[in-house]
Amino acid sequence: MTNRGFWSLVALFLLSFTGPALAAPVKLADIRQNLFSTCTHPDGQRWIVGELGRVYSTKDNGETFERAPLETREAFLSVACLTNGTLIVAGQYGRAMRSRDRGQTWEKLETGSDQNILAMAFPTDQLGITVGDYGTILRTTDGGDTWAKISLPTDIPLPEDIAEIIQPGDVLLYGITFTDADHGWIAGEFGVILATVDGGQTWVAQPSTVETTLFGISFADNQHGWAVGIEEVLLHTTDGGLTWSPQSVPARAGFVLALYNIAVRGNIGWAVGDSGLLLRSTNGGTSWERVNLPIELAANWLRDINLNQSGDGLIIGGTGLIMVTHGEEYRQLIH
Repeated sequence: MTNRGFWSLVALFLLSFTGPALAAPVKLADIRQNLFSTCTHPDGQRWIVGELGRVYSTKDNGETFERAPLETREAFLSVACLTNGTLIVAGQYGRAMRSRDRGQTWEKLETGSDQNILAMAFPTDQLGITVGDYGTILRTTDGGDTWAKISLPTDIPLPEDIAEIIQPGDVLLYGITFTDADHGWIAGEFGVILATVDGGQTWVAQPSTVETTLFGISFADNQHGWAVGIEEVLLHTTDGGLTWSPQSVPARAGFVLALYNIAVRGNIGWAVGDSGLLLRSTNGGTSWERVNLPIELAANWLRDINLNQSGDGLIIGGTGLIMVTHGEEYRQLIH
């Protein structure tokens, strides 16, 4: 499968309006769908989205779950938890939905785009940016009521053979992160990293030093960040992305796998990827070790990692895989 087609094939996510039904308790054994994105509200409630229109939440770090009352079988690939309690999900053909009451009722949002949205970030309750297929960047300054399309820079460096057939504006964008209302970064195809210092109004290309697809990007502050991608690429910057350097990923026998996302808070960091690939840092992302998961998880991909304010995390992935982390320890939730 090509890099460009990977998430377009798994991102089958189109939401429709649903009435004010109540969220219903759900057994962990019934969460079998592929899970793509997770976020945490400041009060600790965690949200997870996946295929078949599934939107799950947990208020007790995975002890119990509820399913939001969305009557759809289309997948969700991205979710954002706003500090005011609002929840936003986005997906296929630029369609997005919002819940103002912790997932009880939903409303459609008109983004004005027909391109797939693959990731989003809301640094404030009003300011949000989504990224996706073919250079799509959408920006809202009113919590999702209205959206504006943001143009990519025309000087994005692309591999010489790629530049002959693909325009900079067509690059697929997979990951986005913000550290405050001004500073943000985007990761995408062909090693592309973009940065903004004006809240996403304009973007400039940064030299990633790689040409492989980057799926995830995360910053601990305005200077220290990480980007991950195919072929176990793990990049690190200590100057806000002005320079990026590769970090060592402990080798293992077998295939070189993809890393899909990464998060660092304090001394603890986690990176997740294909076929049970899990990396851990206990020194603030300075170095990484490979975590040997049980053999039964070797066929599962890990898609997203979200760390709350205290550094505890939730890892989600294929076929309903959910893991919780506490410090440098992890625990799989058993179905």
